[in-house]
Amino acid sequence: DELCDRVAFIVDGRIALIDTPRQLKLQYGRASVQVEYHVNGRMSQQEFPLPGLGDNGSFLHLLKTQPVETIHTQEATLENIFIQVTGRALIA
Repeated sequence: DELCDRVAFIVDGRIALIDTPRQLKLQYGRASVQVEYHVNGRMSQQEFPLPGLGDNGSFLHLLKTQPVETIHTQEATLENIFIQVTGRALIA
């Protein structure tokens, strides 16, 4: 999505949605934070929505009680948004 100004989702020969990649991500995407941590010697992973993260009791409890390995943010991909909007998977 760095190479295009606009993206069109085409389903059954018709344009289902057209907009800029940025606007599609703002409107349909969901930014999240993924935390990898150790529980009983095993690696576990949990995802939290980015909006309101500082007030998320589960996230704060995890940080206080578990040995965290990594924390990173993730934004929706255009593929995720296509599936959400059209209800169909991309065909290669």
